[in-house]
Amino acid sequence: MGEGLEGLEAGLVVIIGEIGLLVVGIDQVQAGAAAIEEANLAVPAAAALVDEPRSGSLEAIAYMNIHTFSHINLQTLDQAVDLVRVNKLADGSREAAFVRAYPALMEAARATLRVEDAFLLTATFAHGWMPASLRLDPRHLDAAVRAFGLARSAKAEFSLPGVDAIAACLQSLVAASKVLHFAAPAVYPTWDARIERFRRGQAPTDYHMAQTANYAAYVRDIHDVKQEDGFLGFHLDYCMNYQERLRQLAIPPYPLTDMRVIESAVCEIIIAQGGHT
Repeated sequence: MGEGLEGLEAGLVVIIGEIGLLVVGIDQVQAGAAAIEEANLAVPAAAALVDEPRSGSLEAIAYMNIHTFSHINLQTLDQAVDLVRVNKLADGSREAAFVRAYPALMEAARATLRVEDAFLLTATFAHGWMPASLRLDPRHLDAAVRAFGLARSAKAEFSLPGVDAIAACLQSLVAASKVLHFAAPAVYPTWDARIERFRRGQAPTDYHMAQTANYAAYVRDIHDVKQEDGFLGFHLDYCMNYQERLRQLAIPPYPLTDMRVIESAVCEIIIAQGGHT
């Protein structure tokens, strides 16, 4: 199970695995460990290298001519370890509402077995955090549902065609990123103009935000951070402080995938700079 269990202090342990990191009481370990082990087996690495990169995969993205400058690196993100501790979220704020609702939304998406129902449910969830209302293009609905179903599978990998299919149906690449995150949180991060402005250091145009290659570049940046020396320590420190935030808000602890840790860290920096997520 990842790197197993390590004692922190009396009554506390850290569980580290592909699904993320969780600080729990010792009496929760037996029940929680089995669930996390099952999730670890179900979520493979999203970017396993192969000799022949498949079209639309992360391996293929590495060969694309994508603008490489990015503020998303471990040196920049390290400040979020302290920010998640000192940024006090008002209990009635938009950010606190998302932190509270996130595990329930993820569980509802997993529990909805019929693929089309789950797709429509997560599309509705996603637009709850977007300024635009939900719109569906019925011409692309079948392809979007198929792409969503593949993303929910145990062997899900990043797929540019899948992103395109869902973006075409929802008429929004941002919405597609959020829907796909509900399907495969270890593979697809959420993405929007605020994140992209932080990543590139300048405000993106509407045209930029409609290009799947730019979302793919963000995903690639996250995977690059995961490969940096010191990421495991960053992951541990960030999650420790994140779990303390949950405790202060009286929210039961829940694990974060590596991808969710990085995008959450980006959001903490945006909040500290006066923005909102």
